[in-house]
Amino acid sequence: MAIEKMKLVNLVGPIEDFDRVVMKHVIDNNMHLENTIKVMDSPDGLHSYTEENPYAELLKTVTGTVGFTKADTETILDGKFDMMPNDIIVYTASVNKMLDSLVEKKKSLMGTLAENENILQQLNPIKNMDINLDYLFNLKFVKVRFGKMPRDSYKKMGTYLADYSAFFFKYDEDKDSVYGVYFAPALMHEKIDTIFSSLYFERVRISSKASGLPSDAIKNISAETEKLKKGIAEADKEIAKVVEKEYEKICYAYRSARYLYEAFDTRKYAAHTEKAFCIVGWEPCKEVDEYTKRLSSEQNVMIALEEPKDVKGTKPPTKLNNNKIFRPFEGYIGMYGLPAYNEFDPTVFFGITYSLMFGIMYGDIGHGLVLFIIGYILAKKKSFLGPILRVCGISSMIFGGVFGSVFGFEELFHSLFKPMEHMMQTLIIAVIFGTIIISISMVINIVNGARQKDLGKVLFDSNGLAGFIFYWAVIIGVLSMLMGNSIMTLWYVIVFVVIPTILMFLKEPLAHLLGKKKDWLPKDKGQYVMETFFELFELALSYVTNTISFIRVGAFALSHAGMLAVVFTLAHMSKGASSIAIIILGNIVVIGLEGLLVSIQVLRLEFYEMFNRFFSGDGKAFAPRKINQN
Repeated sequence: MAIEKMKLVNLVGPIEDFDRVVMKHVIDNNMHLENTIKVMDSPDGLHSYTEENPYAELLKTVTGTVGFTKADTETILDGKFDMMPNDIIVYTASVNKMLDSLVEKKKSLMGTLAENENILQQLNPIKNMDINLDYLFNLKFVKVRFGKMPRDSYKKMGTYLADYSAFFFKYDEDKDSVYGVYFAPALMHEKIDTIFSSLYFERVRISSKASGLPSDAIKNISAETEKLKKGIAEADKEIAKVVEKEYEKICYAYRSARYLYEAFDTRKYAAHTEKAFCIVGWEPCKEVDEYTKRLSSEQNVMIALEEPKDVKGTKPPTKLNNNKIFRPFEGYIGMYGLPAYNEFDPTVFFGITYSLMFGIMYGDIGHGLVLFIIGYILAKKKSFLGPILRVCGISSMIFGGVFGSVFGFEELFHSLFKPMEHMMQTLIIAVIFGTIIISISMVINIVNGARQKDLGKVLFDSNGLAGFIFYWAVIIGVLSMLMGNSIMTLWYVIVFVVIPTILMFLKEPLAHLLGKKKDWLPKDKGQYVMETFFELFELALSYVTNTISFIRVGAFALSHAGMLAVVFTLAHMSKGASSIAIIILGNIVVIGLEGLLVSIQVLRLEFYEMFNRFFSGDGKAFAPRKINQN
């Protein structure tokens, strides 16, 4: 339950050493960079870097070379990266020339192969024709057209050709089409082509590469095709041989180009004078000593550390550091927002309350076990939902034991509490639980205000001390009235209800007054009074509605038991195998449907009834400049 403490690291060194220092001491060193100009109190004499990155094209070229290896660029980043830019250019040009020639050779072979396969496809329908293709292609006064037409068109063809000196020769057919060739006089072939087109004749153009009898042409082209395939395989082997030989050096060149590019790219954060550079970034406090020790070897580089409270130009980033049990819940926290650096990290609070409410609403040993198994499988597949489902499954099994329910069977062992037999108590307990959760949320908000040194938030906020006193004063007063021993005296109301209400009403001017601001009174007093009055009215309603909203925890516990009761009622109305099938199917439906509904409802309670009281979620994520993530 913690946000890692940070220190701002200022690095200053000779301007000509910028790339080397950045590659060695900034990139992959867990430093979250900030814009130096914005952070510095007095940036006079400092200038931003404005040059375009000269390594962009080089990195693009080397990335293309890596493409020959089929390796993921993110998996080859571990290793040395000190190849000089000119050496990278010369080396990649040499390797690319060698590989490009092999690739072009392969492309040429594949082009010829594709052409041959197309010709074989054209020749296949006429493979049994006993006719010389060279003779057909060289006829001077007759045009020859190979192709196919629908069966219906073939039947009508005679009528269309009655007045023309053309004929169609069928050489094959299937259930939909008739394959053949038609002959037309050269002088009127255009008219005849139009007629056949209207009959939906699909022409197949036989390549001039095919010669002799169709069967001979197929045999010759097939033989050539086999040679082409062998040539392509040989080209692949040659490419693979070159890639295997040059793989390590290609990776070395890529890493070097990548680091050069990234190092230059950090200039957008840095600043410089005529002779020196300056770059700043946040480093986790626990790593600062080791980092400073590493920099001690750089005689020309100075390092200065600053505490967050002394930095005015920026706020520290947020790096959550939670126990592995609660770490998966950070994914849910991220849906709402990231806590600010000086804000309470709600991950553990969220994890405990989420799993607790889920278990109450989904209490069944069998269903919890199924959920645990699903979570285990998802965790193996690296899904962040896996560990969450495992925790929720355990919680469901615990409350299933309390409720005495195993896949809906409630007679297997003695239960401590049955929701369906104590409906009113279940709902009352849920409201009491909600009251406690809301109160804890208010306390967290007070802690946040203290951390942020915001006295107005601590004392006068609706979720601060004034709101806390008002909330509990009303609860205690109402309970005392219901028990017949009311403590709602005039002085009680004035001290614990009226005064906190006035303080919340005057929150803004009182906060400004405590902050020693000159214009602490609102400019438009009438507008302030009207707006604040309606806000307080809405606030009073929200205290009631937010508290009652937790009744859904008990309601879903009843719903879960009720749905299973319906399943068993239907099962008892049936006999034999059908009864067992209803129980199994019913449990599957309840596990899926109720599980989805419960998870959504618990998330709603977390976000709307709890987080709204203390969590701003406006933090910025800790994003160090990293290339090699290992």
